[in-house]
Amino acid sequence: MKKQPEITERTRQRFVDAFWKLARTKPISKIAVSELTRLAGYNRSTFYEYFLDTDDLLSYVENKLIGEVKEVAQESISDEKPPTEFFRMVFSAMNEEIYILLGLNGDSSFLSRVRTELVPLTSRYIPVKPDSENFDYLVTFVNSAMFGLLERWHENNKDISPEEISELMQRLVYGGMRGYLDGRTVIERN
Repeated sequence: MKKQPEITERTRQRFVDAFWKLARTKPISKIAVSELTRLAGYNRSTFYEYFLDTDDLLSYVENKLIGEVKEVAQESISDEKPPTEFFRMVFSAMNEEIYILLGLNGDSSFLSRVRTELVPLTSRYIPVKPDSENFDYLVTFVNSAMFGLLERWHENNKDISPEEISELMQRLVYGGMRGYLDGRTVIERN
């Protein structure tokens, strides 16, 4: 007997909600199917109708989150918008769950997946041409700096606005520490 799509989605979402509730309190690698089913209010066989195992559930939630952020990023790309606006919109789209996955108790491979998806979109805002010498290193540096600052911003309970973190990030990445300390911002697009 085929289940109704809305029931199927509601059941899947209850497992996802249970996953996030557990992920807020313990390492993702320690989440067990038995905990998920108990918290979601279903039995193990129901869980296995939707997911192969906890890794499959993790992959499902990661793909969904990456897709959401990538969609916002793609919608935010514009030759008329300054880089600050692009980054502000992307950072605003990054929700609590992304920071859980990026955190110490999250998934160590998630950052790599996010970078793989976002680097092609963010690299257009790096004032160096893709065929330049060491471009890959420059992109890696910029993205590492960005995610490091975002992680700290989250740890500080987003104590400054998305606009402020975006501006800070750009001043540091494009102007370096000296440029930041001197109050200069170097943002140019090729």
